[in-house]
Amino acid sequence: MGVPIVGQRRSFDGHLCTIRYVGTVQGTSGDWLGVEWDDASRGKHSGEHKGVRYFSCKSKHPTAGSFVRPSRPSDQPLNFLEALREKYASDSENSLTSNTLGSGATIQGKAIEISGKVVEEVGFDKIRKQLAELQELRIVLLDGLRVVGVLASYDQDQVSHSEAAQKIGETCPKITELDLSRSLLSRWRDVWDICNQLKYLKRLKLNGNRFQALEHDLTFKGITELHLEETLLSWDEIAAIAYRFPGLTSLSASANQLSEITCPLPSTITTLTIEHNDITSISALRHLAALPRLEHLSIRGNSISTVNQNTTDTTLYFQFPPALRSLDLSRNNISSWTILNTIPTVFPGLTTLRITANPLFDQPPLPPSVTEASKPMTVDEAFMLTLSRFPSSLTTLNYSTISPQDRSNAEMYYLSVIGKELSATTVEEEPAILATHPRYSELCELYVEPTITRAVVLGSSGARVIHPRSVAARLVKMAFRLPLGNDESKSQVKEIPGSFDTYQVKALVSRLFGLPAFGFRLVWETDEWDPVEKEVGEEAVEWDEDSEDEARPDIDSGLATTGDGLDKSRFVRREVELVDSTRDVGFLLQGEVGEVRLRVEVLDYASTR
Repeated sequence: MGVPIVGQRRSFDGHLCTIRYVGTVQGTSGDWLGVEWDDASRGKHSGEHKGVRYFSCKSKHPTAGSFVRPSRPSDQPLNFLEALREKYASDSENSLTSNTLGSGATIQGKAIEISGKVVEEVGFDKIRKQLAELQELRIVLLDGLRVVGVLASYDQDQVSHSEAAQKIGETCPKITELDLSRSLLSRWRDVWDICNQLKYLKRLKLNGNRFQALEHDLTFKGITELHLEETLLSWDEIAAIAYRFPGLTSLSASANQLSEITCPLPSTITTLTIEHNDITSISALRHLAALPRLEHLSIRGNSISTVNQNTTDTTLYFQFPPALRSLDLSRNNISSWTILNTIPTVFPGLTTLRITANPLFDQPPLPPSVTEASKPMTVDEAFMLTLSRFPSSLTTLNYSTISPQDRSNAEMYYLSVIGKELSATTVEEEPAILATHPRYSELCELYVEPTITRAVVLGSSGARVIHPRSVAARLVKMAFRLPLGNDESKSQVKEIPGSFDTYQVKALVSRLFGLPAFGFRLVWETDEWDPVEKEVGEEAVEWDEDSEDEARPDIDSGLATTGDGLDKSRFVRREVELVDSTRDVGFLLQGEVGEVRLRVEVLDYASTR
């Protein structure tokens, strides 16, 4: 490896490290190497010994550093072709000739001479086959094989270096993807010397290496995808490197302790992955909004918890171009709907979103001011409350394709949640509440505005109502009727919490009437009326939904009415079945006042006798 200098890489017993210091240590004799281990848990300190700092580590881990003696044996480094043959042609030409023929054997064309005499060729058909296979390689993975560069030494003779570089292009000219991760590479020139010989190279992985400063005269042509994960490079360094790849479209810079994007990237970038860093706010991404072609951004596994860094302001003064359609915010520290309300504005072109495994979804679906329940929201509730905050341009959420039914269910449920929240507050508090629900007005136009029933405090008029947060306010009076035949029926009236789902309601009905749990269905007899379908030949009254109101027939005009004012021969009461569901019945019966009529229809009447 030559004389050790700061920045060089070493491998001791299979463990990679970078030299950060060469010199003496107080209280000891002789020289030491101060190294930073790639596996930060292997060290004992951060470069400081007995109160004296000798070097600094790039890793934030407190035990990434150690001192080792320069005389400590290190693992043998490899040049690029040695690593290639070790991985893809383990019975290499040199090892086969030395092991089989001895040191006196030489190769001349297809024949072999030993002591000047031509002997029979032994095993070289296999070698030629292996070399031919190397020439056809397109994907080469040399991860963890201690590659230093074109040569296996930092002290490289220029002539030897040029010859070795040329052999790379001759040996494996068709490589399109190269993985040199977790090697002994430390100089960008060594990387360039290899890549410059591979004219078809498109994808380059350098994960887990530790690089010195970038040389000024290097340009990596042809490469479109670059991986710099776990390199502990700063964002400024990553950006400077990216500008040396003029055709770069995809960049991965995960696990680099990044807390902020401090400068722009080349405008050619379409895919950016910065997962498992230390980014804490949406505002820290502002420089990325300058990328006109960015289509996919993954910030998975960071620490995003706020909209703006170091402030409670939720206003952002930047916006990503519509080209950005895919965003991954899963496994962050998002615990407030405020961030989700901001995302549609900051990312207006979004069609695909992933946002699972955030602490927000461990909370109840309603705020503490509305409900005393402490159970976290269900998966369905989390899906609906997230989806409903985004416009219809969002088509995929957490890998699930959004159907029109999914969207309508989510948005109606969301409206009911807002209604409950408003009902639990005063009129004066309403503007602040609605400010946290930017889509409220839009959804009210699409659907029906939820009924708001607020508490009235006992005042000078003496008016009294049930407080909406009380148990009584959350009860729904249900009248159950079980037809028995011959115009007879049994009835029961109960007040049931609106938070009950259909299964719980059916369990109650089962006990009230002694019915098998799944032997009946519940039919809600609403107060709405539907016209009876006309038989063929009968005069039918029709109108266009878009026609003026005065052109529509009045269902109360010119009819022979009975009791409730309707001709029951022409209209029937609308009925809705309460299908089995985990959704609150309070959501289905939203806005109902008085008594809710439910007919119990036995699937097998004989079972009730």
